[in-house]
Amino acid sequence: MLRDNLEQLAKTREPEARSRLIRALVAEYAKSEDHEPSAVERELFCKIVLSVFDQLDLEARYELVVRLAKTNRITSELADRLAEENYELSEPVIESSPVVSQKALMKLAMHGSNQHRLSLARRRNLSEDVADKLIARAPRPVTNALVANTTATLSIKATLALLIFANTEARVLAGLARRAMVDEGFHETLSQVIENGCPLVPEPLKQAMERNALEPLAKSVADLDQNEEIEIDGQVLSRHEANINIASGELSFDAILLTLFQQGRVDAAAWLISRNVNLECNVIMDTFRSDSDAAVMMLMLRTGVSDTTYRDLLKARGTWLGRSTRNIHELVQRYRAEASMHLNMQDFGQKIAI
Repeated sequence: MLRDNLEQLAKTREPEARSRLIRALVAEYAKSEDHEPSAVERELFCKIVLSVFDQLDLEARYELVVRLAKTNRITSELADRLAEENYELSEPVIESSPVVSQKALMKLAMHGSNQHRLSLARRRNLSEDVADKLIARAPRPVTNALVANTTATLSIKATLALLIFANTEARVLAGLARRAMVDEGFHETLSQVIENGCPLVPEPLKQAMERNALEPLAKSVADLDQNEEIEIDGQVLSRHEANINIASGELSFDAILLTLFQQGRVDAAAWLISRNVNLECNVIMDTFRSDSDAAVMMLMLRTGVSDTTYRDLLKARGTWLGRSTRNIHELVQRYRAEASMHLNMQDFGQKIAI
């Protein structure tokens, strides 16, 4: 029966007739009680639907989404195509489809509307890579929804970025506290970050974790108006959506470091660098304080950061130490040349090894 309908569809030329036949075919195909489609039937059904997809009317597309978007009875190719539709059609696919590809989800995280991103943030078992991209690029309501989604995996980079936000935004701070109460893995990650002396951890969160008293902090923003400020343990935070974003819209070591330099958080930057190059944090701070520009350059070359990040470090360092920044352009040019030479030497070494 299914094959007969597919053959009939293939012979039909009128767009309206194709839409009617597709709706009838979808209704039959979706009957899980009577027949579980084989892999061949699933592939054949989806290939034909995709071949006429642009000719289908809105009603036929709705029929597809309502009956099949949340099932594994369609191929990833068709699910990905449905995810590109307007939000009213794509929402169930983005939030619930078990077969939509990671490539399609990443594309939505990077280029989708904020509505698309919000549905993505609510998706079960969201991957670290997609979650990282959302945190780096999406507005704060999306970030807050992602923090509340305990099935989404948050990487250590994501956690550090969220801590940057939480230093000035009460809603993010409360969201982290709520997640730590119910997500054992996230609680463990926060505990490790605190034990490692990360200066990014807001003092209210640190104290709440150490006292095992997260609930008051988790409820701290519930009754505030949108633009009110909140004071927690002497720290004044804003409840409104702040404009702190991760530099360049990426969640890499380089981007997080650049964000910290732009904020003048030399202490936090030194801590992050120390984890990267396996040196004590006080060694990093002593290097920053020293009069040796060459020592700072060699340290940053070890991290592999871009010349843009290096430039922002020099600016932050000059402000922090009250030193002239007139030679920054020259130092950046030298850094760029040294970094290029290091990269060429690495390539040469790899060719010899091969």
